[in-house]
Amino acid sequence: MSTNSTVKRVVGVAGDRFGRFVKRYRVLYAPAGWVSRIVGSSSSSSVIAFTLGPLRARLRGNMSATDVLWVLDALEGESLRFSLAGGWGVDALIGAQHRRHDDLDVVIDDYEHNEPKAQQALVKLGFKLVGSQRRRTWMPDLASFDDGAGHRVELVSIDWERLADALEASSSTRPDDDLTREVFAEGTINGAVVPCLSSRVQLLYHMGYPLKETLQHDVELLLSVFGPLHP
Repeated sequence: MSTNSTVKRVVGVAGDRFGRFVKRYRVLYAPAGWVSRIVGSSSSSSVIAFTLGPLRARLRGNMSATDVLWVLDALEGESLRFSLAGGWGVDALIGAQHRRHDDLDVVIDDYEHNEPKAQQALVKLGFKLVGSQRRRTWMPDLASFDDGAGHRVELVSIDWERLADALEASSSTRPDDDLTREVFAEGTINGAVVPCLSSRVQLLYHMGYPLKETLQHDVELLLSVFGPLHP
């Protein structure tokens, strides 16, 4: 085994142990956040990323392009219709990864009926349901999954009536063809074509609340490539 591989393994094991320790003691959340910001702002080839990257992945999560395609293959295996949202949805639209991603946001079509199937697919990969909530937004349902190894997936639903109102489109409990074309698009991850939310809906997804630096970066990237949200 090479020296680099040995070091990575040792750092990874240490990261696992320390990550579990931090999660038990909230007083350590602040320094954990500091580690996350330092690694997040460093080059992926830097010494900082090499030594502290595994720790950050355990503390905050890290979904690589390979991880994303691994999850999407599992969802496709259940014959589910889904679309990428959030940071990976933005990078898919752009066609290239522009930042590290703590998690993967996946919109599940016909959520009430298909979320159990999506959950089953994730459980087969080693994920566990760690939380769920209902929000007053056009993406009301959220179920969070974690595999304990730095991979996090969030499944979300769409309230079509609320979304149609936000887009100033005709309201319906199910989308018509025009609304579907406005909401959904295709992107690429590592050359693979993946379904994702459109640039307009991605911008809408990031409106109405204060944005942390990474999300502000996503918005600026969308605006630079696709222009502002417009009717």
